[in-house]
Amino acid sequence: MKFTFCKITVLMFIFCVAGLQQANSENFSAKSSTAKAKAPVSEKPNWQAELTPLTTGQRTVLEYWEENTTLPGPVLGELRTFNTQNTLAASPSAGTKSMKEQRVLAESATAEDVMIMRCRTVNGENILPNGSASNVMESSISVSGRYVFYTGNWFAARSTNSGFTWSYVNPYTDFGNFCCDQVTIYDESRFRMFWLRQGVPGTNPYTGNYENEFWISVSHNRGATFYTYKFKPTDVNPEWTNEWFDYPHMQIGADFLYITYNLFNQNSSWTRTMIFRLPLDSLADNKALNYSYFSATDWFTWVPIQGADHTMYWASNWPNSSPQNSRIRIYKWDEDSDVVSWATKDVPAWSFTRRGNALCGDSEGNWAARYDQRILTGAQYYIRNADMKIPGRKVIAWWWNVQEGGGFLNPYIDAAAFYEDTLTLVEGNQGRPFIWDSETCFAYPSAAANRRGDLGLVFHFSNGPEKNPSIGFAIVDDCIAAPPGFTYYAVRNSRARPTDEKWGDYNTVRLFGPCQNVWAAGSHYLPTAGNGTCCNAAEPVYFVFGRKRDQESWRRWKGK
Repeated sequence: MKFTFCKITVLMFIFCVAGLQQANSENFSAKSSTAKAKAPVSEKPNWQAELTPLTTGQRTVLEYWEENTTLPGPVLGELRTFNTQNTLAASPSAGTKSMKEQRVLAESATAEDVMIMRCRTVNGENILPNGSASNVMESSISVSGRYVFYTGNWFAARSTNSGFTWSYVNPYTDFGNFCCDQVTIYDESRFRMFWLRQGVPGTNPYTGNYENEFWISVSHNRGATFYTYKFKPTDVNPEWTNEWFDYPHMQIGADFLYITYNLFNQNSSWTRTMIFRLPLDSLADNKALNYSYFSATDWFTWVPIQGADHTMYWASNWPNSSPQNSRIRIYKWDEDSDVVSWATKDVPAWSFTRRGNALCGDSEGNWAARYDQRILTGAQYYIRNADMKIPGRKVIAWWWNVQEGGGFLNPYIDAAAFYEDTLTLVEGNQGRPFIWDSETCFAYPSAAANRRGDLGLVFHFSNGPEKNPSIGFAIVDDCIAAPPGFTYYAVRNSRARPTDEKWGDYNTVRLFGPCQNVWAAGSHYLPTAGNGTCCNAAEPVYFVFGRKRDQESWRRWKGK
């Protein structure tokens, strides 16, 4: 299958409103709590050349819970409107570049030029059975050289040749109440692969408690076998009865695995948000373990940064008090401490976005209809602009979806960036690294920094009259003169829109290990015109990207 490799200038680091006062609240802190997880159970997935089809009953359950998870957070009766002082006076036009096939561009690339080093559909020769892949793909990946683990709704796949071919497993096989979220990540320091699977809520026949569970499966052989830890809300805290987990994020620090979750009650009302801190050494030893956790009830959806070291940062942009569209709370947890601290920061306001608010194109096949404004991704990186870079001073930033309006002609990806050492908003354009232009819709970002601290971003975009959701990426490094903007690249261009108006809920970009100079990513697209009418139309895609100067650090691991 041919695909295009195009680049278009996107205005990303655009502006910081003059005179914006960063009115920061006082810093607060609280001690975390502890709990214990039982010893894990052994698993050996039956990896197959073809995926076992879902039964009608399984698919019905999956489709129901796909629609009834990723639930919204607190919505107040009155919301502060978009601050008109933060609107754009005019929407600049995007630059253009002629479309070229990836192979032609790669052969002529200079050291600074961007390359797609691998791009393969995870579906192979249409191996995934009908109904096993959703337009809400929720792609997640972990990578260790030639070994790639890919999860999506509703399958898991494994490659031993850097994504050239795949084998498959049905997550239902040993997890009868599975659905739907899955996340995977690889710990390069301990050679362990982690696979999170979430179950549907239901009543425990022994206790009468309405809850669900999630599983953390750990592999020492890159996905061939696993041992699995299981967690329920009442395992964490016995007082959390009749609550269930939803919408996980998972990242790695120097010595701990971090998992964030929202919890909801029997009425699907949000009750709290929490973070787990699980010791990596204990997870690697295949033993029962003691772990720490922290929870709160005043900010919805916590997202940890990718690239943390001995301190984990996470953030929320959705408080349960007004205003709900101009503040970010940043949390900090040093790995040698049991105390969590936090501070609330004022940032440029955006249009408060609920599910169903955003419109990309027209209402038929509106692939932005499902998302809301919760933070989706965060990363720690360096600013390479000559006027901004301070040796050793890193930046932490978070990105989220926002509807059109307030001077933005299309849905876009908003963002805020802070100096790590002071947690103050970065000055000028770099403090708001949002992704937009006047002709294009953007959504579902994922961010990671490579070993040098260069930033890689993956997202969906659509432009032109059809507004089909396509896969794109961008790199922020020493080759980019930002502000005022930089270039993004198309990976696979969709030929249809999802007429069920379901898309997302997230993409994933990770460092390609062990070299960690280039990036690997999982996403999805619609390859055939007119096929966006069914829930299983999307194709999952695995790709590796970076600059030609780093191609050799990937080449030895590429397999075929």
